[in-house]
Amino acid sequence: MKEMMEKLDAIAKERKKFHLEKRIIERQAARPETGFVLTEPQVYGRDKEEDEIVKILINNVSNAQELSVLPILGMGGLGKTTLAQMVFNDQRVTEHFHPKIWICVSDDFDEKRLIKALVESIEGKSLLGDMDLAPLQKKLQDLLNVNRYFLILDDVWNEDQHKWDNLKAVLKVGARGASVLVTTRLERVGSIMGTLQPYKLSNLSQEDCCSLFMQRAFGQQEEMNPNLVAIGKEIVKKSGGVPLAAKTLGGLLRFERKEREWEHVRDSEIWNLPQDDSSIMPALKLSYHHLPLDLRQCFAYCAVFPKDTEMVKEKIISLWMVHGFLLSKGNMELEDVGNEVWEELYLRSFFQEIEVKFDQTYFKMHDLIHDLAKSLFSARASSSNIHEINVTKYSHMTSIGFAKVESSYSHLLVENFVSLRLLNLSNLKLNQLPSSIGDLVHLRYLDLSDNSSIRSLPKQLCKLQNLQTLDLHNCYSLSCLPKQTSKLGSLRNLLLDGCSLTCMPPRIGSLTCLKTLGFYFVGRKKGSQLGELRNLNLYGSIEISHLERVKNDKDAKEANLSAKENLHSLSMSWVKYEPHRYESEEDKVLEALKPHSNLTSLTIIGFRGFRLPDWMNHSVLKNVVSIVIEGCENCSCLPPFGELPCLESLRLWNGSRKVEYVEEDDVHSGRFPSLRKLVIWDFSNLKGLLKKEGGEQFPVLDEMEICYCPILTLSSNLRAIISLTLGNNEKAISFPEEMFKNLANLRILKISECKNLKELPTSLASLNALRCLNIQSCCALESLPEEGVKGLTSLMALFVYNCEMLKCLPEELQHLTALTSLTIEMCPTLIKRCEKGIGEDWHKIAHIPNLNIYS
Repeated sequence: MKEMMEKLDAIAKERKKFHLEKRIIERQAARPETGFVLTEPQVYGRDKEEDEIVKILINNVSNAQELSVLPILGMGGLGKTTLAQMVFNDQRVTEHFHPKIWICVSDDFDEKRLIKALVESIEGKSLLGDMDLAPLQKKLQDLLNVNRYFLILDDVWNEDQHKWDNLKAVLKVGARGASVLVTTRLERVGSIMGTLQPYKLSNLSQEDCCSLFMQRAFGQQEEMNPNLVAIGKEIVKKSGGVPLAAKTLGGLLRFERKEREWEHVRDSEIWNLPQDDSSIMPALKLSYHHLPLDLRQCFAYCAVFPKDTEMVKEKIISLWMVHGFLLSKGNMELEDVGNEVWEELYLRSFFQEIEVKFDQTYFKMHDLIHDLAKSLFSARASSSNIHEINVTKYSHMTSIGFAKVESSYSHLLVENFVSLRLLNLSNLKLNQLPSSIGDLVHLRYLDLSDNSSIRSLPKQLCKLQNLQTLDLHNCYSLSCLPKQTSKLGSLRNLLLDGCSLTCMPPRIGSLTCLKTLGFYFVGRKKGSQLGELRNLNLYGSIEISHLERVKNDKDAKEANLSAKENLHSLSMSWVKYEPHRYESEEDKVLEALKPHSNLTSLTIIGFRGFRLPDWMNHSVLKNVVSIVIEGCENCSCLPPFGELPCLESLRLWNGSRKVEYVEEDDVHSGRFPSLRKLVIWDFSNLKGLLKKEGGEQFPVLDEMEICYCPILTLSSNLRAIISLTLGNNEKAISFPEEMFKNLANLRILKISECKNLKELPTSLASLNALRCLNIQSCCALESLPEEGVKGLTSLMALFVYNCEMLKCLPEELQHLTALTSLTIEMCPTLIKRCEKGIGEDWHKIAHIPNLNIYS
């Protein structure tokens, strides 16, 4: 620091010595200014988008007080400006709007500059002299007043709501239908400015990219060499559907006709190719240079993953922490800071294909964005500054910057990597971890996942005082952790999914930094009881098992679940056949395990109490999306699930014989407002879903599965259902005639394991929207109803399996023109009747193109 300060002082003295002065200069536009004239000789693959946007603008009738603003979102080089130019010059837009104005905003969102530009554009001449803001505002409003104008603000980067509000207030004077089109790379800009749903621009198809590339590489007239065309198609894959990349690559080869040169472009990384100011890499770097400094290295780090890798948000945040990329913000946890960084990069179009599954967020990077990240890293690294080692058997892993890839763990000399922070030994078929692992005192992340032969870990592992993440998921043979695990004072993430642990190491509650703990096994001894969870600020999800070992509600309260506001998924289970079980206390224990109201997923398994807790109501479970209740055999009734506002999935398994209705409440309407999936298995005395029907109930329920519920009758108000499974009903000889009458939207119907079912109701004909009918293991079924089949006008697939008493197919089958697939298996009589050309039922199925008949 002292040396750095001396250098800065020397620079300051030189400035004075040479009489250099500070001057404020106008910021240069980050990219060339754009205009409304479409300069592309031909635009490929955007006609559909142009038509959709024009229709949105013309058909939109805005509120009198509201100005319509439509953002077009997309990563750099995707063609947002080109599409905006197409819309601006569309004849329908010209006839509908007047005046039309185009303003290139770039990163200088200055109200006075923009208003001046708007006035000059409308008047077609420059303003003389320098006017103050107020008269400029008045002049613009006079020009726009009561006109249905159309304004395009191209290349907007402003994220300051106040700046936009100031400009918007001036623009509000237009007539009803006046519209603004905004192009931006930033989703936050779209949310700040947009009044209409943002239009997210998709990638070009491979075919359109190919046409664009060939047009740039060969021009309009030249005959194309077929060998070069073949190489060109491979080159186009580098563009990843981004038009500017296709243009860049085609432009590089405009005057090259040697196959060797084309192959060089095909085999080179895109950032190693020659670039000019209008090429793809400068366009992408513009997004990078707009990033706050503390986000840049977080983005660039993503280059260590191979292209097209499906990354996990929670893991990438842990890796940023390992390398010290995340800066502390007040009292915020680093995980929360990392989440903000990730969200920021997502909103700036650096990440795509976002999907949430298994309580984790998965995402990818576009190949060109990955190229950008990779170009920002230095590929030079020596063993003295290696911070990350990935040992892998896959050759495509990336070695970049401070990261290194080793082909074998046996060649890895730990003493050569004293600064190591991350060691990835996943999926290497390791049997054990050497005790020398304890010498890596700076190690922060150790990945041992998918090593299914590891049975135990060395006690020396517990010397790693800086270890933040220990990833052991899918170490199937691992039955215990070292007893001294509680000494890992910096541990934040202990990933145990797929392990065979039978107990927890003692005093895990002393790991006060711990955020991720997938499982907790309640023990009987001190140091392994439920109270160990008391002071842990857990994130994400946890499964707590062996709750039968909890003596009373006082011990249960020690877990302090109601204070864990970052815990979103909670599973609690009791093991059925456990000696010394405290059954009489289970009602009180579960009542004391009340979670925080931020919970979104709840699972309760094996509870032997007589009533589920009072906290299972709309007050505590107001954010819950998914509930699973399994094996609660003593409960006489179920909680008021119907009042939960966000509940989308409800699964009830192996329930009590005392339960007669899913919803006992007498309230007529407003039940299950968000429920989309309902699964009920093995409720032998369940009579119905609701004790009292009527009103708006199950308004969006579209998938239902009912098995081992012999006396259950379906409600009459399930009109939204799309998929229905009825199964394992051994008592039913027939279904009620009215069963299918109100299922007008049903598309998939599966009937299975109804061994005494002899017939289906003719109300099957009501299922006009049915596309797939699947009948399995209905051994007593003798026929399908002619009148019922007649109404299945939308049926596309029929599957019949293991229905040995089914003697023939209905005549009406030959009139179902939408039917394209028929599968018959393990139905001996039916198979014989369906023999091609000679079977008695062949004429009924001869028109079906896909026949799969197995004996």
